[in-house]
Amino acid sequence: MSKKYISMSCLPLPTFVEGNQVTFEPGEEHPNRTDLQYFVLIFMTAGRLYIAEDGTKYTVNAGELFLLQPKHHHYSWRKMDQTTSYYWLHFYTSGNWRQSATPVTMAPSIEVPTLHYFTPTLTLHLPKHIEIPDHKGTLSLVKQLFAESKEQEDFGFWRSQQLFIDVLQSIQIRAEGESKLVALSKEVQRFLRDHFNEKITSTVLSDQFHYHPNYITRSLKATIGLTPFEYLSQYRMEEAEKRLLNTDLAISEIAEDVGY
Repeated sequence: MSKKYISMSCLPLPTFVEGNQVTFEPGEEHPNRTDLQYFVLIFMTAGRLYIAEDGTKYTVNAGELFLLQPKHHHYSWRKMDQTTSYYWLHFYTSGNWRQSATPVTMAPSIEVPTLHYFTPTLTLHLPKHIEIPDHKGTLSLVKQLFAESKEQEDFGFWRSQQLFIDVLQSIQIRAEGESKLVALSKEVQRFLRDHFNEKITSTVLSDQFHYHPNYITRSLKATIGLTPFEYLSQYRMEEAEKRLLNTDLAISEIAEDVGY
């Protein structure tokens, strides 16, 4: 597999555009194109894909992911020799990005203010070609993403973007120097934000992240100065304030909506 990485600024965040699943039969080829303006993220589920990018040949097997760059030459260097299936996601970023042999730090293309608690890592490091991390969990996210993107309701688009970011988080490479505590803290914060309106206990967090509750608490205290439940309470209050300002819901309804 290729030891290459695509590093991109998280500000602005990459945006999910579209996706689907495709199946090729023996003798068929991947489209030959040079003008696609999106990244193509491929999750192989069956067979073998013979794909080239700008003259470099790759073989992508079932259970692996592969990332194609926008506006580069993509084509099959060999026809399919077996039934081949994969999920593909098109996404776009207006931020800075680069493909290189090692992860690199990318400056954001917009001004970044000082955040209240800490300055997060602003570069996303994605592998070019590796085995799919947490195969079952990642593909489950991808399937949810496609299901949400087909919804006609207004929230479908926003939910799709949220799930897409979850997919990127599940496959990203941790840059050297990002400590274990910081990485866990970010994951816990994301989980709390995604599930703030549900019943969350120390046991729930321990089962989700496979760490002792005390270690999870330590990771947040060391990075943002709050325990998980202080963070959760603050987030719920912020969500409640938004609803008080922007809806006609009763206080009791808002309290239930945000998890109280």
